[in-house]
Amino acid sequence: MLLLILRRRAVVIVALLVCLLCAGRPQARSRGEMTLYRDGLVWTGSGFESRDLAVRDGRFIEPGSATVGAHIVDLRGRYVVPAYANAHVHQTPATEEASERALGSGVFYAWNPNTVVTSETTKAFFARPDTYDVAVAQGGITEPRGHPEWLYLNVVGPRAHPDWTLEDFLGNAFHYGRTHNEIDVALDELVSQRADFVKAYLLFSEDYESRRGMNPYLGRSPANAGSGINPANARYLVEAAARRGFKAAFHVETAADLVTAAESGAAMAAHLPGYWMGDLAEDSPRRSLTVDEACRIAATSMLLVPTYSFAAVNTPAGEDGVSALTRGVQARNLWLLANAGGTLLTGTDHSIAIFAEAEHLASLDVLTPVEVLNIVLGTGAHLFPERRIGCFERDCEADFLVLSENPLGDIGALRSIDMRIKAGRSMARP
Repeated sequence: MLLLILRRRAVVIVALLVCLLCAGRPQARSRGEMTLYRDGLVWTGSGFESRDLAVRDGRFIEPGSATVGAHIVDLRGRYVVPAYANAHVHQTPATEEASERALGSGVFYAWNPNTVVTSETTKAFFARPDTYDVAVAQGGITEPRGHPEWLYLNVVGPRAHPDWTLEDFLGNAFHYGRTHNEIDVALDELVSQRADFVKAYLLFSEDYESRRGMNPYLGRSPANAGSGINPANARYLVEAAARRGFKAAFHVETAADLVTAAESGAAMAAHLPGYWMGDLAEDSPRRSLTVDEACRIAATSMLLVPTYSFAAVNTPAGEDGVSALTRGVQARNLWLLANAGGTLLTGTDHSIAIFAEAEHLASLDVLTPVEVLNIVLGTGAHLFPERRIGCFERDCEADFLVLSENPLGDIGALRSIDMRIKAGRSMARP
């Protein structure tokens, strides 16, 4: 009898260990097997509607086609939304831990708009169905002593690559593009490095000639250093990139930078004016858009990534970490671009999780809850337009989150993630 009891206890212990080991792994289903998610409140773009969802082989199918033997998941009236995305984040290591952090925060897709050269092994990691999906620009295009050269040589380098010199970073973390020929050389190098898109830098375009060759650190922020490329070369860069199959994104600081990027035909503005100001009153006018500028920018269909919560990380002041001056510039620019029909995306720069950015945008009180949610929940589809993501129709990829609370009532409810489904599989967390 004692031996039988010990055996039964051993079986129970083994079963518990198996459950714990499997808790953090995707729960795979057999090919062709269907899963029916019942009684969910599904995001429509304007609110939530009660409906069932059916999944087979990683994609949505018509719920009526689910067979009698389908696996049933009762959502019990919880809120179903597309997976989150981060359109501007530099921390995207190809590690299980980093992917777990991203998926845990609901971020399935990201664009990294400047990094040291990403290897083919790393890109293969991002292409796995059980990891977060990342597109990389590799190194950005700038000019000598311009952003981000100072940042790599004085901040990133000493931390991650203490033995690297300028020669190690050049052609790797950044490229020079002073002339059309240099731009072509840089783009050809990015082709060989298999970049997914191109990043270039515009900083204070209105003062390009006077800032060119200045001391790269002006005592305010590395982002305010020197200059970027010559604004007169922006259109050439965009067109030369397009000939090589690349979309182009521009770092911008001022309203003049944003207008230059839009008129060059750029696909994305990585930051919006006001994302960082140093809280200097004299910086406010050059970072403030006019109605005419907002309309001209929105008319180009350039994707706009505010990264406005970045100010809270870098200029702590006031109750929520952002000064009234900065908040005023941000609120006006956001309102103008949204009302002009601009396409806004979620990006943070500093962190993979998008909650702080979503909550900050909502706190500016110029967008409705529906507008804020459409920014957050629509970002993924813009980052990977060749795929059918961010939708719940037949043949859309079955990537979604289940929330326990309604984000229309409180944007903080985006944090209340109960389930994470990627390619039709549960990304269960330990």
